[in-house]
Amino acid sequence: MQTQNQAAPDGLECVRRFINTWSISNQTRMEMDDLQLLWGSAERWRDELSRHPRADSDTLERLLALRSDLRKSCEGLDDDRNLLNDWFSHEALSVHVESTDEGVPRLRVIPADSSYIAHTLAVVANAISAGTWSRLKTCGDCRWAFYDTTRNGGKRWCGMSKGGADGRACGTIAKVSAFRARVAAQAKLDLGES
Repeated sequence: MQTQNQAAPDGLECVRRFINTWSISNQTRMEMDDLQLLWGSAERWRDELSRHPRADSDTLERLLALRSDLRKSCEGLDDDRNLLNDWFSHEALSVHVESTDEGVPRLRVIPADSSYIAHTLAVVANAISAGTWSRLKTCGDCRWAFYDTTRNGGKRWCGMSKGGADGRACGTIAKVSAFRARVAAQAKLDLGES
């Protein structure tokens, strides 16, 4: 999995990795889905995805649905938050008031059961409360989920430079494509003026 300049803070990184169990291969540009493979092996689940184990209620079908809805939220396709609100209303979550070092109380969502889904949703709810959820985005090119660390929160691609030997440079590719389109448009205008 890619991680260069994309890792999310705290528990949100596990959510980012979960979302990225579906991806588009850098080399073939074909969709890849690793969730079933990870779901079938507790060891691979722990090593590649999360140290939080799955419970019996964490069926593959529910995990696929959760991943799809989280991805849609990161892609900006859940503006009314209906997808997330539906998950929050049906899962075992509990809200607690915690004290902070500054003396200001803070709400903290914790899972009320041991399921991976409840754990993940608690992380998402806390990230929404902290204002960090909106920084988890997906690349417009490869659709890889990344955490936007830019000051203005305006990052649109997973990266501007290759993330390794097999990485793509989605931002660079997009900018080169836009440049070529501008050059081609200008060339058409120039030909029309001659």
